[in-house]
Amino acid sequence: MIRSISIENVRGIKNQTFSLDIIPNKPSLLVAPNGFGKSSLAAAFSALRTKRMELPKEQHHLGDESLAPKLAVTVKQGAQTFTVTADGNSNAIAGTFDVHVVTSRLRAKATKHNMGKFTTATASLEISELVLVQTVPLKVQHVYDVTAMRGRFGVSGKAFRNLDKALGNPTLADGLIDLFGLMDKVEGVRIQNDIRAMTELLQAQTGTGDDIRAWADGALRLRLEAISAVREIADLLTSAIAPEQGRIDALLSGLQVALLYLHDKKTFKDACKYLSYVNEKESFEDIIKAFGATWKKVRPVERKGSLVVSFPSAMHISNGQRDSLCFAAELRKIERSVSLRDAILVIDEVFDYLDDANLVAVQYYITKLIKKVRENQRSVYPLILTHLNPYYFKNFAFADQKIYFLKKSKPAINKDFRALVGKRKDPSIEKDVSRHYLHYDPASVEIKAKFTALGLREAWGDSAAFQAHTEAEWDKYVNESDNYDPFAVCCYVRVRIEKIVHDAIPDAARKTEFLDTLMTKNKLDFAVTNGIDVDDTLYLLGIIYNEGMHVHENVDDSSPIVSKLENRTIRHMLIESVAG
Repeated sequence: MIRSISIENVRGIKNQTFSLDIIPNKPSLLVAPNGFGKSSLAAAFSALRTKRMELPKEQHHLGDESLAPKLAVTVKQGAQTFTVTADGNSNAIAGTFDVHVVTSRLRAKATKHNMGKFTTATASLEISELVLVQTVPLKVQHVYDVTAMRGRFGVSGKAFRNLDKALGNPTLADGLIDLFGLMDKVEGVRIQNDIRAMTELLQAQTGTGDDIRAWADGALRLRLEAISAVREIADLLTSAIAPEQGRIDALLSGLQVALLYLHDKKTFKDACKYLSYVNEKESFEDIIKAFGATWKKVRPVERKGSLVVSFPSAMHISNGQRDSLCFAAELRKIERSVSLRDAILVIDEVFDYLDDANLVAVQYYITKLIKKVRENQRSVYPLILTHLNPYYFKNFAFADQKIYFLKKSKPAINKDFRALVGKRKDPSIEKDVSRHYLHYDPASVEIKAKFTALGLREAWGDSAAFQAHTEAEWDKYVNESDNYDPFAVCCYVRVRIEKIVHDAIPDAARKTEFLDTLMTKNKLDFAVTNGIDVDDTLYLLGIIYNEGMHVHENVDDSSPIVSKLENRTIRHMLIESVAG
């Protein structure tokens, strides 16, 4: 796992360590409010180059180039823990991880217009070009002659299938590239001797092609299986080209491919690389078609030796389509570059502004990437930077997502308060707790025996004592103490707002009906229908005070609430509203 990430002198971060314990091959959502430094974290990883960090001047802390940037990643592997770092002089991170950073491609552009005696400028938004393949390989074809290949085996050559069409398959080329190392080993003396011996046996056979294949299935199959390259190529041919073919057919074809490779390695490799590129280009075209962007002339094109995709003006393509399409294309690019190292994928400013449908789409592509990396027996750490709390947004739908709050807050839920909220639905106390603890009622109740039986704080069995506790926590919050209970503050605000509205109702019968109404919003609605002027702010603050009435097991519930409570505007709204 990644134990921690430390950053120095990058944008708004002077020196900060994020203790995370990030588990590999699971989507990790790193949550923090806007302005906290999520983009600084992304910028630090974006600055990594092969040999050093190269941070643009404007992204140095305080814009001061004398403040040297540094990035450190602490990793735990089994019982071993170690730290790899990168700075302006070196990059040890590159020896452990491949790093990819995906951000929004939307950029502001200023265009100057010379009007003779004066110059004007107009601003517009444009989407930066996405380079899919940096260098398009030369167009090279396999030099395969089935007649010449069969001639090596005499009359028995008829048993070998024609691979001309198969070798032109781009999907096969991807797999063959991974087998270059194995095919090199076919040059070994032992394997070459075995191939010569099998060739002599084949040359001595007679009969039809089917007869010879049947003989080879009994006499040569195990020997061919013992040659790793032949076996792996046979498996690849079966899965990518002809799943219905017999095993001996696949093995004899595997032998052909290995011999073709040894005959001219350079041409074979170049042909595979070009076909792999064709496959890559087709996959990008498929992605773009899936997002329905072809009518806007968004398509991969070869330009100056690279494969790129250009976008129309931002006003001519929807934000969701643009961001999700770019994201899918970049993840496909990353998927095809999986190496022998583990990977860190940092995703910044992509998830936060997508609609439900596009958010589901990009999550699909992350899931595919994780699956691909696992198949290669490697690990990937997808770090999704967001200001949204995923607990409250159903469209974050990963099956096993992990959530980390970057901004750790000193204020935290009191353990007794957590226990009370956790057991609020117990039948023995549910009605009393709802009416006299978590909502406003001028009367108090005394249920200490029930609290004791449930292991709750006995003193709070008197609802007046509990209300006194929440008021004391509110006073800490107002005085800007750093040890208040955010849940108690939320509870106090909700109860206080209900009291203010309750007291504004002049009729005693309607006051009672107000108290009998369930849920704060319904109480406010009831007051409005009875002629009470309820400020819209009291409704709006429901987003804040209702959040403190829910807890999750083994989760940092405090940080997301505190991030809202500490917002200066929210603080002002709360204090003003509670004052009545």
